[in-house]
Amino acid sequence: MMNKKSGVRIQESEWRGLFVLVAACALAVGAQSDADRQFEAALHQEVVKGDLRGAIEKYRALLGQSGASRGVAARALLHIGECYEKLGQRAQAHEAYARIAREFESEPGIAGTARARLDLTEVPPGPRNLNFEKGEPGKVPAPWFVPSMEKTTGNLAELRRRDCRSATGCVVLTAPATSPDTPGRLMQSFSAAAYRGKTVRLRAWLKVEANAPGDRAQLSLKVTRPNQKTGFWAERDQRADYPAQWTVCEITGKIDDDAQFVDFWIASVGHGRVWIDGVSFDVVNAN
Repeated sequence: MMNKKSGVRIQESEWRGLFVLVAACALAVGAQSDADRQFEAALHQEVVKGDLRGAIEKYRALLGQSGASRGVAARALLHIGECYEKLGQRAQAHEAYARIAREFESEPGIAGTARARLDLTEVPPGPRNLNFEKGEPGKVPAPWFVPSMEKTTGNLAELRRRDCRSATGCVVLTAPATSPDTPGRLMQSFSAAAYRGKTVRLRAWLKVEANAPGDRAQLSLKVTRPNQKTGFWAERDQRADYPAQWTVCEITGKIDDDAQFVDFWIASVGHGRVWIDGVSFDVVNAN
């Protein structure tokens, strides 16, 4: 076969090779386009719909696509970490950022962002500052935190040194004013390694100042197992008393043998304020 313009004879076998090469390139471009479309769909689920768990599933599905480029995969993993942060699941967010730093050094911009988030999401070996001894009044006392998706109207949790039940300190917690259906949460997240197979008790002194019917406090304890499976999970509601008074609220349960992380939090549900003091987390049965 002759190329009339150049006068170069091209063998039929060469045409077949060229066709295979072009077809392979077309398939690669198609796969990349599919990956980009899946990423945009996941981003829409996260940002527009506000469905963080649904977005995480879409990002994870994208990570499993063989046609996804390393850049798209790194971006998907970064958004998984950000979604977990917004949900208050710092341990899971830390895992996602650590994977980026470990596996995606070829994407320096994304890897740099992930490394910057690692220190902020570091998972301690156990709970700390339960009596609110440390911290600056008016701010959230570390390592306690409020999930980022709830930070819509300034500080939802403020450390106080006056009017507390104890002599050390307490925290006043409110729900986001712009989203009354979203509770305000004060959380801690830590490694479950020291508590596996043990029975623990989470306890807190709470006082509910209600402004509307249904305003209440909620104490929650949750265990995360491998592959993001949920283990022990319990919640206890604390209704308002009139007049408002300090009441102890507690949860007792066994930490799963394969537990990876423990999260616990106090939530303010509704339009009132929840005062928190004297939090404790203890092993009550080591067998």
